[in-house]
Amino acid sequence: MTHPRGTTNGNVRGGSSASPTLHPERARRRRASKGIKRMRYPGSKARYVKTIVGIIQERRDSREVYIEPFIGGANSFVAIAPLFTVACASDGHEDIALMWDAVSKGWLPPETVSEELYAELKHAKPSPLRGFVGYGCSFGGKWFGGYARGGFNSDGTPRNHQSESYRAVLKKAPVIMGKSIQHKSFQEWTSIGADTVVYCDPPYFGTLEYKTTMDHVMFWKWAEDAVRNGALVIVSEQTAPKSWVSIHTFQRRSSTALADIRTLTAEHVFIHESQY
Repeated sequence: MTHPRGTTNGNVRGGSSASPTLHPERARRRRASKGIKRMRYPGSKARYVKTIVGIIQERRDSREVYIEPFIGGANSFVAIAPLFTVACASDGHEDIALMWDAVSKGWLPPETVSEELYAELKHAKPSPLRGFVGYGCSFGGKWFGGYARGGFNSDGTPRNHQSESYRAVLKKAPVIMGKSIQHKSFQEWTSIGADTVVYCDPPYFGTLEYKTTMDHVMFWKWAEDAVRNGALVIVSEQTAPKSWVSIHTFQRRSSTALADIRTLTAEHVFIHESQY
């Protein structure tokens, strides 16, 4: 793996990464106002999806098929899928794939989830409910990383983290309805043609929040095969092989697998150099 062209891993553009100090109450309200519109999920692209949509629209040409092999929290999928004649998705994590497949068929998760149910599902068999609870009801969106609690809404009332995730799924359901969402890995997408746009937001190399692991060398080989078939392939990642070019950069805080410490890192949108 190499660092993106023209970047050094960990550097922050614009000098110091220090942020202005906010009054504690103002900071609390700002935190409370964030995260309410999306289901908890690691690496969520909710804040960046408009930029990603713009990149796809600018480069898609006449392609009318959209594939997303890492649906995750579905923030990207619900924004991009309506732009295409055909849109489908998958995820290698069975529980999250089962959840969105169930939503596509009319299922909705419960609005309230007790700590007892949370603990019970941690070691249960894969299911749509377990997919929702494992991420959407967990602290920081980490897979069964602890029951989410605490914090206040802007009006001073206690936050209901589980209800927030429920409302996020409810909002996405009309777009998800009727779509093909499968439990399968990226390698199982084998017939990707020139009429297709593929957007990939895989588990980042070296991060800890995801349940599943991934062979990153195999992933980039698979992505290059899709490019050779004529598909437009767009990848969100922190690093990429030399043949991939960073066309946009976001700065965000994330945890690493080496230590559960949140650091400011650069996330890039990559395309293959042959499509640059």
